[in-house]
Amino acid sequence: MTTKLITIPFSHYCEKARWALDRCGVDYEEDGHLPMFHYLATYRSGAKRTVPVLVDGKTLVRDSTDIIAWADKRRPGSLIPIAGAEDALAIEDDLDNHFGPATRRWGYYYLLPNKATDKIITAGVPGWERTLLKLSRPLAVSFLKRGLKIDAAGVERSRKKIESAFARVGEILGDGRRYLTGERFTVADLTFAALAAPVLLPPEHPVQQFAVDLFPQEARDQIEAWRRTPAGRFALRLYADERVSLPRAA
Repeated sequence: MTTKLITIPFSHYCEKARWALDRCGVDYEEDGHLPMFHYLATYRSGAKRTVPVLVDGKTLVRDSTDIIAWADKRRPGSLIPIAGAEDALAIEDDLDNHFGPATRRWGYYYLLPNKATDKIITAGVPGWERTLLKLSRPLAVSFLKRGLKIDAAGVERSRKKIESAFARVGEILGDGRRYLTGERFTVADLTFAALAAPVLLPPEHPVQQFAVDLFPQEARDQIEAWRRTPAGRFALRLYADERVSLPRAA
């Protein structure tokens, strides 16, 4: 039975899981859906509402962090160091809880009002969902804004959290190390790069191909400023050097 990954394709947490599976050489099929429409797939699998969800026969793995642990067991040491994993896992946990929600809120705030993004966010989802989005877009956008607290005050708080995370990552890298925990790529680096994608727009991202010109000028200026920081350059380098999708099931 083929391993299945249920996703919202453009979600950065789903990209985190996708990248981990690719890195660990796991063959899988991606079952992509739009926000809210994905509930049918997750409940049908036996999971709850959130994605990503990995289904491997009778095994059900919820949450990107648990999916990384599951994938790493297939190829031990690929992402979670066999010895001294504490630092990498602590960085992952902190980024998941603070940085990820902030980059999502900041990106959604600027992209949701722009219908030109619909062609990108509907890539890899069933045709009926694309059709229904055209009919339900105002309701879907309103639901997401309320659920994720996407408003001007929230996006400003998120911007400050992003700035703080970029500063911390820059400080860690300040001693010349190549990766966040030393000289090898780990779950910490993957997590930072994947969760930074909504505010850096790396060209190598396999799904989230949002062009900078889809954003208003103030947001474009902010993206360019973040890209120039040590942390921004680091995340973009990780996508250029490390985001290699291994052959997998179509």
